[in-house]
Amino acid sequence: MVARLKACARLMRIVNSLMVGFAVLVGITIVVGRDIVNLPLTTLALAYVTGFTISASSMVLNDIVDIDIDRINAPDRPLVSGAISLKTAYVCYAILSLLGVLASLLIGWEAFAVAVAGWLVGSLYDVWGKRSGFPGNVMVAFSTSLPFPYAMAVVEVWRESTIIFWAMVFLTVLGREIVKDIADVEGDRHVNARTLPIVIGEGPSAVIAATLYVVAVALSPIPVIIGGVEPVSYGVFIAVVDFILLYESIRIVKDHSRATALRHKRNVLIAMLLGLVGFMLGTLLG
Repeated sequence: MVARLKACARLMRIVNSLMVGFAVLVGITIVVGRDIVNLPLTTLALAYVTGFTISASSMVLNDIVDIDIDRINAPDRPLVSGAISLKTAYVCYAILSLLGVLASLLIGWEAFAVAVAGWLVGSLYDVWGKRSGFPGNVMVAFSTSLPFPYAMAVVEVWRESTIIFWAMVFLTVLGREIVKDIADVEGDRHVNARTLPIVIGEGPSAVIAATLYVVAVALSPIPVIIGGVEPVSYGVFIAVVDFILLYESIRIVKDHSRATALRHKRNVLIAMLLGLVGFMLGTLLG
């Protein structure tokens, strides 16, 4: 029984799914600021459960879809190793999906609609999107930034500053996904993937990624202008974020080699984390 539970946890990529649930709570904090202490604990718990279970269901479906690939590339994965059966994996996927949808419905119709959209996009990505190239990049960007619209739906407050931050995260993740494809271009050619760098070339793809970053940077002053955040705490972090994104934009356009693309992925991820801290502080202190 213990071994099976461990296999289920690996199938769900438990740490990743726990972090998605946490990201939803961070999103709610960004939306309501200090008023989060006035929200019912049941609402926060249901919001966390939604993020966790929908993420976990997508992870399970990913292993189901990739079982033949994992037989070659990852023979230690639970399905391939026989630690858990394919039938059990399908049941796990269905239960997690149902729990996520029901938890969101108990919060309200807006939360339910956003959660269902997230579940659909996540499932479509597993089945089709990951091999589709740029459409798959868009799906990843949507799924990664989804905790923010979901948080707004949970509290039914659609703040302009949070919508701007959602757009910034979406654009930055989309740019980073394109650069990830630049780093993986050789391997993707072997499996006939239709990623943007393969279809239009690495140089033009780098320009598109850089353009997305520049648009995200251009959006960053708007929350201060509209009075949605405390300007100093937000501005200090976002200034660093903007510098990293602009610097990385120039560097990836000049040099879109695999080594540069790999460093780029790490640096942009750091920028995203700093941006999250800045926006949360700016909201809490605002």
